[in-house]
Amino acid sequence: MSLAVALPSSEAQFTPRFNAIAVAFVFALLALTLLDRFGLAVSATFSVHPTLIAMYGLVAAMTIGNAGRIHPGMGLLYVGVVTVSGMSLVTNASFDYRQVASVGSWLLLAVMYLPFIMVQDAKADSTEAWQRAMRLFVAFMLAIAVAGIAQYFGQYAIHAPWLFDFTPYIPASIRSSGTYNTTNVVGEHIKSNGFFLREASGFSFYMAFALMVETTLAKRKWVMATLALALVLSYSGSGLLALAVAMLFPLGQRTLWRVTAAAVVGCAVVLVFGEALNIQYTLDRIGEFGSDRSSAYCRFIAPGKLVLEQIDSNLWSTLLGHGPGTTQKMFDVCETTYGKLVFEYGLLGMLAFGALIVAAIHRSQVPIRLRVALMLQWLLLGGNLLAPESLLLIFITCAMWPRLTAPDPSTTKGSTAWATTIPH
Repeated sequence: MSLAVALPSSEAQFTPRFNAIAVAFVFALLALTLLDRFGLAVSATFSVHPTLIAMYGLVAAMTIGNAGRIHPGMGLLYVGVVTVSGMSLVTNASFDYRQVASVGSWLLLAVMYLPFIMVQDAKADSTEAWQRAMRLFVAFMLAIAVAGIAQYFGQYAIHAPWLFDFTPYIPASIRSSGTYNTTNVVGEHIKSNGFFLREASGFSFYMAFALMVETTLAKRKWVMATLALALVLSYSGSGLLALAVAMLFPLGQRTLWRVTAAAVVGCAVVLVFGEALNIQYTLDRIGEFGSDRSSAYCRFIAPGKLVLEQIDSNLWSTLLGHGPGTTQKMFDVCETTYGKLVFEYGLLGMLAFGALIVAAIHRSQVPIRLRVALMLQWLLLGGNLLAPESLLLIFITCAMWPRLTAPDPSTTKGSTAWATTIPH
């Protein structure tokens, strides 16, 4: 069964089997948002994030309800990923005297990417089901946007640390692992992180992605305005970069008009609200690429330099890399996906992982802007190779769905943008 009957609909006939997928999908959205700072601790340094549990929850719901199947092509691509990464592990464990390759990192990778082999069965109403699911996604992100806006302006009245970071109040046994820049100061202000999320950069991307979904579906002005304000208050370039690149698509005669309209609106916002919202700070961040002490340099430039310097340090490293989990053990550098991927798994690993993710994102043919944004986020906007929240977003937006078709705009409200964003 598809999610078409799992989400509220006047024609839905609810049964326990159908509700299993609905509950799993709602939990996935909760895991992305309200539960982002939580996790099940399995050691002193690692906890299982709710988004990983949510991915397997969706797989279980599809399996139990006979609503999904293993996709043969995705299965082969997954085998390719596990094989190449396993070869990297065995080769480095056998011949590299440093012995820093991690079996645990390889096993975690195998677990995180396994759900991509599952896909829902195709139904006549799969496209409408996807639209309902994405509207629910926007609703959750709208709630986070409101929380983030309230958080930002609330900092001038509430000076308690928990307003931006309540993580220390969560018991260690159910707290997410990892180190994050949760309380990020900008002059006299603190960047909004959506209150529930761990970093302003993640909040920024979620707001931008939800804005893209909304412009594709309902185009409600008040929703878009709320998401846009939250995006601005994150003072992070991640969402703005994703939005700027994704809105270029689909490439064609209307691209120039979209870019021009966006530029005009952007200039108007800067002129009217620039000083009040300290927008100049965000604009000044463009110059960060030239500074080796900046976030942009660390994220986009430094990993590439490391790869170029180390890619042929061993006879096998060009093709198979230095082994799972070696980037941070060997060098103090940001773990952006593209750098970690080539450094740890080589060119063969880049090819294997790239094929799996590209297939997972493009197979269902969701609107092209969303696909572009997800590709950009996974590859460039952070260390997302082993980030279950990034993989879950890809899964619930693209990978779990069968191939979709553009709905009839005369019968489906808010779907007119779809026809211009899905190539066939």
